[in-house]
Amino acid sequence: MIPAVYVHIPFCAKKCSYCDFVSFPGRLGEADEYISRVLDEAKARKAEYGIDGMYSLYLGGGTPSLLGADQLKRLAGGLFALFPPQPGAEITLEANPGTLKPGFLQTARELGFNRLSLGVQAKQDRLLELLGRIHRFGDAVEAVKLAREAGFENISCDVMNELPGQTEADITETLTAIMTLGVKHISCYGLILEEGTPLERRAKAGEVSLPDEETVRKLNLCAADALEEAGFMRYEISNYSLPGYESRHNLVYWTGGDYLGLGCAAHSYMRGERFCNPDLDGYMLGKTRTERSLVTPAGKLEEAVMLETRLTRGIDLERIERRFGKSAVETLCKNAGKYPDLTKIEPPYLRLSKNGLMVQNAIVLELLNGIND
Repeated sequence: MIPAVYVHIPFCAKKCSYCDFVSFPGRLGEADEYISRVLDEAKARKAEYGIDGMYSLYLGGGTPSLLGADQLKRLAGGLFALFPPQPGAEITLEANPGTLKPGFLQTARELGFNRLSLGVQAKQDRLLELLGRIHRFGDAVEAVKLAREAGFENISCDVMNELPGQTEADITETLTAIMTLGVKHISCYGLILEEGTPLERRAKAGEVSLPDEETVRKLNLCAADALEEAGFMRYEISNYSLPGYESRHNLVYWTGGDYLGLGCAAHSYMRGERFCNPDLDGYMLGKTRTERSLVTPAGKLEEAVMLETRLTRGIDLERIERRFGKSAVETLCKNAGKYPDLTKIEPPYLRLSKNGLMVQNAIVLELLNGIND
């Protein structure tokens, strides 16, 4: 078995105002012990599943770039020894532009990391302050420069859309500035107000206002148009790349492949079973897989439709027929036919139009109507 591998690094310098991820400022002193726990978990999963290597690796967080160079060496070296990367494997390091140092990037590149994902989020200082980010856009420019000097060619940037007070001019300015840096991939995510976060509390108190539905639509169309006009191919609802630079790791999630999550709060899907690890305190006590569930055949079909409609190529109908039978394809196509402005059937794919992608969750429910009857 050769899965994609995700490792969660839960340490961060400061909690952002919108963040609901499992991340902890002020606990970086536990990193050495945490790395030991991750490597112990990796050994156990290798023995359990007979893992021969890794298709891809994604070091995410939190802020993995807060690790020291020696800590990164021990973690990556241990993982590569257990799960040798396959030829051409995509090895991604996630980083905050305000934390990167030349020596760390050089070490990462020498270890075999070949893709860097930077959380840029916005160009405008007022929006970065709203989000509670510790960097400014100049730090992102410097981070890309340092990454190139270290030998990284494949650089991705995250951008946030649908922010309070954000305008079409803001999103265009941000994307144009990032594309000028020569990056290969851009993820443009809409803000999700998670309950209990500082930004959610501010919105509830009326201190900030979220954009209305029409503004959200305009912001998303503006972003899509700006990226596509510049040659970035939209291959997933929120992800755009130059040809050949799609995220191979994330495509495993969206196409139902096996992936192994290591570290606290990490999620996995292995051999038809989903499981996840506990929070940091439980994980440091040696607990893993505190939640486990087998995915039923009906659940697998629902997940395939939910995930593959996120891709601009759409649902692979031939694959659906092989896995779930001809009747499943017939029901999907029949339901899609009710929404000709939102769906397109171009064999062997059933995909959503640009307008359909904006209401993907609602369309998925319609596509699945009656499919398990």
